[in-house]
Amino acid sequence: MTAAHAATGLSSRGPHRCLALTFVLGALLTASTVSVSMVPDLHFDGWRWVLAGVAVLAAALAVPVHREAAAELARRRLGPGVLGSLGLVVALAATVVETFVDATPTMAVAVVASAALLSVVLRWRGQQSLVDLPSAVTVVVTVGAVAAGAGWGVADSPERGLLVAAAVLVAAGPAAALSAGPAALRSARAGVARRDIGLPSPTAVAEVAAADVVLLDKDGTVTTGGLRVTSVDPVEPDHDRNLRWFAGALQHERDDRVARAISRLSGRGRVTEVQSHGDAGVSGRVDRHPVRVGDPTWLGLEPRPGTWTTLAVEVDARVLGTLTVGDDVRPDAAEGVQALRDLGLDVALRSADTDARTREVGLQVGVVDAAGDVDAAGQEADVETRSREGQRVLHVAPSTTLADDLGLPDLDVLRVATALRASRSAVRAARRGLVVALTCSAVAGALAAGGLLGPGLASVAAGLSAGVTALSSGSRTVS
Repeated sequence: MTAAHAATGLSSRGPHRCLALTFVLGALLTASTVSVSMVPDLHFDGWRWVLAGVAVLAAALAVPVHREAAAELARRRLGPGVLGSLGLVVALAATVVETFVDATPTMAVAVVASAALLSVVLRWRGQQSLVDLPSAVTVVVTVGAVAAGAGWGVADSPERGLLVAAAVLVAAGPAAALSAGPAALRSARAGVARRDIGLPSPTAVAEVAAADVVLLDKDGTVTTGGLRVTSVDPVEPDHDRNLRWFAGALQHERDDRVARAISRLSGRGRVTEVQSHGDAGVSGRVDRHPVRVGDPTWLGLEPRPGTWTTLAVEVDARVLGTLTVGDDVRPDAAEGVQALRDLGLDVALRSADTDARTREVGLQVGVVDAAGDVDAAGQEADVETRSREGQRVLHVAPSTTLADDLGLPDLDVLRVATALRASRSAVRAARRGLVVALTCSAVAGALAAGGLLGPGLASVAAGLSAGVTALSSGSRTVS
């Protein structure tokens, strides 16, 4: 586990405890309310007022619901928070009316159960979601509740009309729709956990899933960001071992990217008298043998034109051969690029490195749209240009926050492709769950409007809808 993942795990304990506390408190209040309202032997003096008081307490404790409603109204949006808060307020009003007319406050059960269910789902969802409940749904449910309440108020009594309106709002409440995103995201996380992908941010998951173009920075995505020796060319075949040993041992004394790549060819020897000769190279003694590693022309060889860096190696005043150092291309980079293409994405490669080197890496991994001499600012400008043209660009580069947003240890292009596939799977599952939720809510709301669902059954219907939605959204499709 990386340090970032460990910090994420520690910071997530607070919300999990809060979710557990909300669930336990809601379950206790709901069980107590149901017991007192349904068991005659538990009807003590003033029990109706106690139930009404519990309903008031439950509605007041549904802080996540009311906070969400306030935030939505501030944005001039009628979202799930507004619908949930409205349902609690109307159901609470019905509870108070029942209490004042000395009837059994059955609606108290609906208030407590609905408040608990909505609070748990909203805390589970967090501050963002993969899918949003359209504002039109809030309007339709509210209008339906008002129409049903008015109809029953005329046909029966105003009290009956208020009870029916409250039942409609509870039965068709937003809990089911709100559970679609968390269930889908949880399933996606489980599917990619063994690949060290966390998907911590629902917002990032939704944005990544919408991408149709991937702009890769060469360093750190299709390459490791480091260099490696790509070719060892001894003058004579039996020089190969000495070529590697002396060059690697001398370069252990330096700390640049090329030196680090060459130093991996051997262990450390006894190195003395190390001297740097600027761009020409470096000299020193390795196990008492004079060694020089540097530009071929410095060692009397012809210039070696090419894309990558070529260095000559001289030992005891004799050139043993040359080493070529290039980008350390990931072994699975071509597979990762193809995985992105299989998802229907266009792939582009950019780098602050030279154009020739960037295009060479592009050829190795299968990216035709490759260009160099493009630094981080240039890449951001490219993203902005493409965005203005209507493209949805996923910028995969060390300069972005993508690794943290998706919970990745690095930007290995194959891992990014897996995270992107998981993100799309999660969004599809969440949308599928939203359709199921809206269907269940419509059926439950219609039954409540017809007077077929009392407060208790309305609460049960809302809970069942949320459960069915969570199951339909939680099918694991990424492994």
